[in-house]
Amino acid sequence: MSLRLDLSGVAGFDQQFPLALTYAGLPLDLSGYTLTLILKAAAVTPDALGTVYGEGTGLTVTDASGGEFTWDVPAADTAISAPGALWYRVDVTALADPAPALSGALWLAAV
Repeated sequence: MSLRLDLSGVAGFDQQFPLALTYAGLPLDLSGYTLTLILKAAAVTPDALGTVYGEGTGLTVTDASGGEFTWDVPAADTAISAPGALWYRVDVTALADPAPALSGALWLAAV
């Protein structure tokens, strides 16, 4: 179910990314699911060292039946000293076991 989607932004600025989840080519109905997004230095960085976003803390479901949500990233979370990339992963949790749904690089241009 996990898809790769690289994003682009500018280091040190607030960013907002509209995203949508699909399953088998159809929108994933997010009703009854919990979304979590982890932003970290690289794909191999332990999750515990990343910044965690959840619904109400950076993630907003905008159309549950359409699988759509936005990710708001504050400037402090993208403050890097040179152009480069961070890594993010979106997990969807139905009961107790989160499943990766979307991941990719967040490419940041320096100002």
